[in-house]
This record gives sequence, C-alpha cells and structure tokens, in this order.
Amino acid sequence: MSKYKIVDLFSGAGGFQIGFEREGFETILSTDFDEDCEKVHKKNRPDIPFLRMDIHDLSSELIDKYVDPNINIDVLIGGPPCQGFSTIGKRISSDPDKRKAFDPRNTLFREYIRVLNYLKPKFFLMENVQGLLTRDKGRIFEEIKETFKKTGYEFNYVILNAADYGVPQIRNRVFFFGNRVGVKMEPPSPCCDGTDEHPYKTVGEAIGDLADLSDDLEFNHVALKHGEINLRRYALIPEGGRLPEDQLPEELYRKNFGNTFKRLHRDKPSLTMVPGHNAFPIHPWLNRSLTVREAARIQTFPDDYVFVGPRQKQCMQVGNAVPPVMAQCWAKYLKEELDKYYGDK
Repeated sequence: MSKYKIVDLFSGAGGFQIGFEREGFETILSTDFDEDCEKVHKKNRPDIPFLRMDIHDLSSELIDKYVDPNINIDVLIGGPPCQGFSTIGKRISSDPDKRKAFDPRNTLFREYIRVLNYLKPKFFLMENVQGLLTRDKGRIFEEIKETFKKTGYEFNYVILNAADYGVPQIRNRVFFFGNRVGVKMEPPSPCCDGTDEHPYKTVGEAIGDLADLSDDLEFNHVALKHGEINLRRYALIPEGGRLPEDQLPEELYRKNFGNTFKRLHRDKPSLTMVPGHNAFPIHPWLNRSLTVREAARIQTFPDDYVFVGPRQKQCMQVGNAVPPVMAQCWAKYLKEELDKYYGDK
C-alpha cells in the first residue's frame, strides 16, 4: 500500500516530521507561523508543501487545496508553541481576565483540535512542555481534556523523558495521543534506563568529534565569542556542575545566572536544550557554550539538516524541536498500529 500520511501543525524546524519520515510516513502538509522556520523547511525539504501563516487562518477551504479530501490522513502531529506554559522564565497567565498578562499562545491547542476535527485522521499526537499540566492550577489541562473528549477520539497523555528513548538529553515533555479506530494505545517502549545493560546516550558520544572542528558557518558550527569576564566564569564551572556563585570574586558576580552557566558532562545526557540569550549550556571541556550544530546533535538532528536565519533563531529552531529520534519512536509504534488496522480490513 502507499505510505501512511501525516499533517504537521506548528512544525517549527521539522523535528517531528523527520522522525516520522524515517519510518516511511509521507508529509502531506506542514505549517508554521515563523518565517525562519519556513526558510529551514524550504532549504531541507523543498518538495513538501509548507504554509507560513497564523493557524487561525488555516481554513478548511485552504486545507483542501493541499490535502486531497479523497485521501485519508493517518496521523496529525504537532506541538503548539509552549512559551506560555514553560516553567523556565516568566510564565504568562492564560486567564482572559488578566489582560495584561494574557498570552494567546496558551490557547493554540484549540486550533490543533479544530484541524483534528476537520481532517479526522485515525491517530493524533500532540507534544508540549510538562508545565502545561499544572498551569493556572490545572485549568488549561482540564480544558484540553474536555475539548478532546468532544472530538470522539480516545484520549490519553503521558510524560516521557527523551533520554529513555535514545536521545542524549534529559528532556521531559508531555505527549497527548489518541485515535478514533478503537485502538487501546500505550506510549512506545523505552530503550534506555541508565543501567549498564541499557545505558543512556551521552553528550560525549553526540558531540565529542566536533570539539576540535574549526568554525563552519554552513554546518551551523560557529562558537560564540565570549567576553573575558564570562570566560573567567566558565573556567570555574566543574564538568557536570554549575557556577559556584557563592565563591565568586566580586568582579565576576552578578544577580542572575541561568542554564547558560551550567557545564555538561561528557559521560551523561545533556540538560534540556533550551535556548537562552543566543546561547546553550557550556561544553563539557571547552570554555564556551555549545554551537548550534552541537545542540542539534544533542537533539538528534542529522548533520545534513541545515538551520537558517539569525543565530538566536537557529537556537530557537533547535531547542524548541521534538528530537527526531524521540519522534521516530512514536512513528514506529504508530506504524505498527496502522499496519494492524489496515491488515484487518
């Protein structure tokens, strides 16, 4: 039979797509609001239709121009922007009564569900940050559950750590999943648990060969030029540790030190790749932050996948993505379920 088909909403740099395509799925349509993500998409997968637009403007008539109503979409995937849910930095309330703090990104899941209702794929998979579950005392999560119930889809959710699935990174994310074909779904089985028998993938395995590579703009491997004060700070950070703030000389002290003042350990998974002010955490043995390519390796993007735009946008493209290896685990599981479904027909 032909390839199973997916539509990807809020596709970002395309990490979700890569994982599914590795398992033989065909992307029928991809969409995102960000212009640099559009450039990434056209650079790496120019033959796949991409719409750069506000998801609110993605009408059924427009969908029909790209998705033939006579074909069946097997899986709808996507990760609505999560900044309003994140536990890192200032979290913005989604309560419309708090107008000054209102962040419309907190309600984009409704648009995902609207498209789900229209396309009626057999399965759906939606990713977001773990903080969504408790945001606004759980009210957003309750609304998500109630809205999914109205779709007629079986609905479930699970928090998964990407390190358990072969990603060299501690990254906890919530996945909402379900189907309308009567399958009792379970999350994919993990392959790693940190034991000697099933060890985690490590930072050293992922990026060790890049340490002595010269700057390469086309490869997204360009080290930031850190100032002298930060270089002195970095030199004080032990491998796998953070800056000893209470032991700093006065000239190196400041009020706030974030994840960019934590050093990774070569023999352990990475911290979560969250782009800060144009920087990632510190390299295990070099006194500099990770390059975009090193962060992409930790996120399990292939080396021939190119990120474009200003460096800060490249950092966001990498850090916000679903790790392709994580997505591939879901894709393999869903392919098995689809094989059984079509095999029973």
